[in-house]
Amino acid sequence: MSRVALATLLPEQPIGLRRADEHWNAVAVPTTWSRLVLANLAGRNGAVFEDARFRHLVWVIPSGGADEWPEAHGMGVIVYRTGEQLAVPGLGGFHGSHWLRTPSGQLLFTDPDELRTAVEKVAGPLADAEQLGPMVVCSYCNTPTRDSKIINTWTSPCDGSVHNDYVCRGCDSARGR
Repeated sequence: MSRVALATLLPEQPIGLRRADEHWNAVAVPTTWSRLVLANLAGRNGAVFEDARFRHLVWVIPSGGADEWPEAHGMGVIVYRTGEQLAVPGLGGFHGSHWLRTPSGQLLFTDPDELRTAVEKVAGPLADAEQLGPMVVCSYCNTPTRDSKIINTWTSPCDGSVHNDYVCRGCDSARGR
C-alpha cells in the first residue's frame, strides 16, 4: 500500500497539486509553532514537509486518520481529507518548500493519534480551537502564547512575504516595555 500511496503523493515535477485520496491524507500546522509539534513527536513521525508559500509544516497520515478531529481553523490547523488538494513538493523541493523527512515505503505515515496529541500539547484542545484562537511563539523564550504583541515586522528577501516577530507578556514585562 505504501508504494501506491507514494505514487499518488509525490509529483513528477518539482511541485504539484496533489489530491488526498484513499491512500493518504495530510495535516498542516502553522510554521509559527509547528516545529514545537515536531519536537514533541520526538522522531515518531513519518513524512513531513515545509510548505513555504502557505507557511505550514504538513504531515502525511493514513487516509481517514483525522476524520474524527474537530475543525481547528481557529488555530490554523488544516486537515486535508480525501478529495481535497494541496501543493506537495517533489523529492528535490521547490522554492523553499521541501521535505524535512522524506517519504519512503518504510517511513510514510505519521500516526494521527500521536500527531493530535503533539498538536494539543502545544496548542491546547482542538475542540476549543475557535474559542482559543490563533497562537504565536515568543521570539525571546520560544514559548507558544496567545497573549502577545508584535515587536518586529520584516519582509522576506526571497519571496516578499511579510513576517512578524512576537513577544509574550512575560518577556515584554521583563524587558521593561
